[in-house]
Amino acid sequence: MKIADLYIRVSTDEQADKGYSQRDQEDRLRHYCKIKGFDIRHVFIEDHSAKTFERPEWKNYLSILRKSKNNKVPIALLFTKWDRFSRNAADAYQMIKVLRAFGVEPEAIEQPLDLSVPENKIMLAFYLATPEVENDRRSLNVFHGMRRAKKEGRCMGTAPLGYTNKIAKDKRKYIAIDDFAAPLLRWAFEQIIENNFNKEQVWKLLREKSQSRVRFSKNNFWRALRNPLYCGKIFIPPYKDEDGHFVVGQHEPLISEHMFDEVQRVLDGRKRIVKPKVVSPNHLPLRGFLKCSNCGKTMTGSASKGKMGRYYHYYHCSSTCGVRFKAEVANDAFINQLRNLVPKQGILDLFTEAFVNEFEQQTKMQSNERMDLLKQIETQNQRLKNALVQKIDGEIDNEEYQEMKTLIGTRLKELEMKLNKLATVHVEIRELLKTAVERLADVYLCYKNGDIEEKRLIVSSMFPELLEFDGTQHRTPRVNAVVSLIYQKTNKLKRKKNGTSLSFFDLSREVFPKGLAQPRHPPARP
Repeated sequence: MKIADLYIRVSTDEQADKGYSQRDQEDRLRHYCKIKGFDIRHVFIEDHSAKTFERPEWKNYLSILRKSKNNKVPIALLFTKWDRFSRNAADAYQMIKVLRAFGVEPEAIEQPLDLSVPENKIMLAFYLATPEVENDRRSLNVFHGMRRAKKEGRCMGTAPLGYTNKIAKDKRKYIAIDDFAAPLLRWAFEQIIENNFNKEQVWKLLREKSQSRVRFSKNNFWRALRNPLYCGKIFIPPYKDEDGHFVVGQHEPLISEHMFDEVQRVLDGRKRIVKPKVVSPNHLPLRGFLKCSNCGKTMTGSASKGKMGRYYHYYHCSSTCGVRFKAEVANDAFINQLRNLVPKQGILDLFTEAFVNEFEQQTKMQSNERMDLLKQIETQNQRLKNALVQKIDGEIDNEEYQEMKTLIGTRLKELEMKLNKLATVHVEIRELLKTAVERLADVYLCYKNGDIEEKRLIVSSMFPELLEFDGTQHRTPRVNAVVSLIYQKTNKLKRKKNGTSLSFFDLSREVFPKGLAQPRHPPARP
């Protein structure tokens, strides 16, 4: 008794839907079995590519063979041609070995070979290599076609954020500006340049503006900020002896090339708003930190030589308004006010506990972020596998697959870099914080005993806005948020309620404390 399993495979969904190739193969195989006297046991119909053996029906067939591996009856696996069996010679030879271990002999009815004859293996190699070469040639043609299209300035694949895919009357595909998403993305580029918000804040505002109508994910947004396509350029990656270069795209630019370059400078840290450093002698530590109470301009300082050759230092207005006072008086008043900044009983312990709790939450979030990165990497790898299956099934063409592969590969590199940089923190934060808080509690002594640079660092850290001296004490509308919490004179810290936490990382810097005296009247406008 002769037993045969029939394997029928098509390579595209179109063939599977129409069914012509499947029915034709099945008819020919059944007719062959009738002539040769085979009893048909199983019929497997596949609609996956033969580049690999990762096919659902083929896996099902191997599973059946494993369950019936003790069957001593020889089985013939019949298909029409060897390219129906495989289009990868190396995989095919390995699979033939596996089938023979189960007592199954593969056979192509239209390309019959007696593999017991050594010379026939040459023909088998030819039958298997020919479709593989055909696939490789087709892939190479698609690659060169896509590269040529990019050199002509065409954007290939799915349109990026702010654009949409269109098809012209001549069936030519192109990308056009999206009327809703493009203005939002242009606004984001402008905000990055103006430094009104950081990148994270711009992204969150962008999502609010989009009202979920556009998928402005963080990853897509970061990638968009770095994509030269928005200024009308398309990057041609290097290939063989040809270096990578940019070409002018056929699409309409969303922003100017100058704006794109400015955004890159901001993102790279090459464009920063840096306040000029004020060089000051030891007797004038507050030079550049004082504001004229008359005209509102920044005050400077200088020394005057007296009759006895002694120098007297003064702070004075940089304009001609005539405001001037002795540096010694202003300096002593500032030191006395620092002396009065004594933390309330228990406030440092509360601050320390709150900081440590927040730090533990941050490190916990870091661990969660690590797990999230691992999950994202796994997801991207699965997406890459799915894209390959879609390409093999004919659901997407090679152009779209290469685009998806590039995007997914870039994302994987980003995730892996983040994962490598995300080291677990093992720091005795409580001891470090204790030392820092002790110095902050004795800020008066730190300032008094510090050199000129340490003094100026303390002033700039505590008071983000200029001080105003009225001859007796210094005033300021705003101080550093942490300083305002530690040295506050009013009981702003309420009792902690269940389910709440004090976060010193999320506090707004717009705090108007009572630590230093508030202006009695609004300062004059400059």
